[in-house]
Amino acid sequence: MRFRRLDLVCECGQPAIRFHAVGFTSEYELVIHWVCVKCRKQAYVVKSLADCCKQCPDQEDPSTVSLPDVGFDRRAEDARFLQSLGIRP
Repeated sequence: MRFRRLDLVCECGQPAIRFHAVGFTSEYELVIHWVCVKCRKQAYVVKSLADCCKQCPDQEDPSTVSLPDVGFDRRAEDARFLQSLGIRP
């Protein structure tokens, strides 16, 4: 599986190190929340799912990162993850 990293930085310029929460709004937006380790501000990124889809990489995109094949059924794992968020696959 290949993916493109999101650049998550605080207003002060410090990259996000640890996340407090990742979730979805009722308006179909992805929300990522963290506390900046430099300035201690609460930081949020909110992206519509449409914007997320636009940022998905092409199969041959050289800027993507590859994950090693871990040999499990991703569909079952994905279904469990979605259910944990209250989404029925």
